[in-house]
Amino acid sequence: MKQLTDLLYVSTDLRSEAARDFLQFGDSLIVLTNAITALVAPQQYDAGLAAMQQIKQGEELDRFHDNLNCWYSIFSGFSLIVNRKTPFHRDPGASATYFDLLISGGTHSDCRLELPDLGTTLSYAPGTGVLVTGRVVRHGVSSWSGGERICLAHFMKDAVHDRLGQPRPGWMKLDDFLETAFVA
Repeated sequence: MKQLTDLLYVSTDLRSEAARDFLQFGDSLIVLTNAITALVAPQQYDAGLAAMQQIKQGEELDRFHDNLNCWYSIFSGFSLIVNRKTPFHRDPGASATYFDLLISGGTHSDCRLELPDLGTTLSYAPGTGVLVTGRVVRHGVSSWSGGERICLAHFMKDAVHDRLGQPRPGWMKLDDFLETAFVA
């Protein structure tokens, strides 16, 4: 992977007043997504938290923007997908060991998240969250029925973590999870 040498930029979308409102409105969902990631992939959580702390210090940024103060997520980015099919794809900007966290919302009554590489299809009703190694496993939604479909896809850009010198998490193993789950 080619290493980034330029400073990081706050996206144009994030610099808007609407983005500030969106981030403030969704802060309880962000706390939940962070907690899920901390439980399932603690190394990824730690790397994401460290990266976001570095970004908020501003040393790696071209220019700081106040809306970063409303960014509580450990993920370096997210996409909001509304009423769109999602063609089968892999996420080339991610590290193989990073999980994407996909949250389904809306009013739809029937939807399936398809994972053809695994030969499986998951129920993807509103309120469902799925962690998927998006660089490794093709995933997509071909159709849905019964109303509006919203997906909030959380992801980490490998190039951003590389630029910040953050280590990549290893593959999560059952023993790692059991050790994390039973620490008092």
